[in-house]
Amino acid sequence: MSLKVALQDLPQRLDAAEAVALAYPQELAELAAALQRGLPCLVECAKELAPFLFLNLRDRLKTHGLRCVYVDGRPGPEEKPSPLTPGFLGRLLAQLRDAVRGPLEQRVVVLPHLDLLVGGGPGLSSEAREATALLLENPGLLWVGFRDPTISLPRVVEELTPCRFRVLGVERARLGQLVTRAEGRKFGADVDVGALHRQVSGANAVRLRRLLSTLDREDLPAEPQCALAELRRLTLAGSLAVPEETFGDVGGYADIKQRLHEDVLAVLARIDAAESAEERARLERLLPRGLIFAGPSGTGKRLFARALANAVGAALLETSGSELKSRYVGGSEENLRQLFWRARQAAPSLILFHEIDSFAGPPGRNTGPVEPSMRVQLLQELDALPHGELVLVAATTRDRVSLDPALLQPGRFELVLEVGAPSTEDRRDILTRLGDALDLRFNPKALAWAVDHTAGVSERPPWHGARLQALCRALARQRLREGRADETQQPDVKRALASL
Repeated sequence: MSLKVALQDLPQRLDAAEAVALAYPQELAELAAALQRGLPCLVECAKELAPFLFLNLRDRLKTHGLRCVYVDGRPGPEEKPSPLTPGFLGRLLAQLRDAVRGPLEQRVVVLPHLDLLVGGGPGLSSEAREATALLLENPGLLWVGFRDPTISLPRVVEELTPCRFRVLGVERARLGQLVTRAEGRKFGADVDVGALHRQVSGANAVRLRRLLSTLDREDLPAEPQCALAELRRLTLAGSLAVPEETFGDVGGYADIKQRLHEDVLAVLARIDAAESAEERARLERLLPRGLIFAGPSGTGKRLFARALANAVGAALLETSGSELKSRYVGGSEENLRQLFWRARQAAPSLILFHEIDSFAGPPGRNTGPVEPSMRVQLLQELDALPHGELVLVAATTRDRVSLDPALLQPGRFELVLEVGAPSTEDRRDILTRLGDALDLRFNPKALAWAVDHTAGVSERPPWHGARLQALCRALARQRLREGRADETQQPDVKRALASL
């Protein structure tokens, strides 16, 4: 199947409900089938998607004689606001009470705001307790609840739903049906679905339609990449961004740069150049999804991860074990789920775990009660990442031996890069790049002397990238105080070393 769609093959018009029907036919069919068998269901999706999933689900269930009762908390047409009128959660609860009264046959109670009613934190409000009791005390009630993945639900409510569905993004094979002809003209004579999918793979059908409809570009541009770049900018609206650091900012370590280029960037280039969906899918399975940067502090592990995200054009999500851990039962695992959800929504993206061994050490070496379940949750999220979505996961650690061996299995963190103390050539390259950035104007003899006198491997701390940067910053401050603009000489380096 070709990755390009001609303009004449695109639809003329498309509303949100039609887009949802085209994007998720399998999910809608499975959800309707489960409800027809009498199984309550829980759907994880963005809030904006829930109403349109319901509209399509209602039409499917109507053909099987099932009527939907939509509990959305809206006031009735004859209800007049007054000091006694209940608020939003009160109306939701009142409508749920009405829904469980009387015979329950041949109807499905739809709860688009189940998460707002019973979820949102470790403690339960009075409305949440009553709503949970209503669901527990009516086992014959057939219902479907919607949950935004950023809102946690009580475990007791989740266990009431034997069928769970997660709806996120759009498959590449269906993306060509979700672009109208007028929007397609902004990408050129035909739409490269592969290139488009890489930029919007995490956007659901409703959000995608909104982004495409607001795309303000000229028709049939000479450079279709401009429209893709504009679309990518729209998908990153918010707190996420692509890092500014590049591999040009990383001095030395030519072997690690080459490994990243061969195993990640070159594979991505082949994926982008694929001419068929089958070839692209085959190449996507070759991409290592997880990377470990192992080495002592100060060697530039985080800088490598940020430069990789820049090279891929990926939004960066940085976190650590202390940020993820929660004192509430299940909170740490929920934080991990939400992190991966955000990364998939912003794809292409890169998740960076700082000092991952703080919660993903080998079994038997845990520092607290939540680490084992966090480690299991991390493995589940890694294994569940679809190959079609470009979500890379990187982590730093001081020693790979301190990690759970399960993390290093193929398909998980399979690419391990040792970032040790810089060699002589590495130090020369690092000092040269830092000198250019700080306008130090190293004299060749001064540079050679600095390289030779930072060779102490046994020193603590060793002369890694961060300490070399401290040396160059000390030189820059020294030159600033003296009003110097000439070359940096060997005595200048000696004085800077002494000041450190």
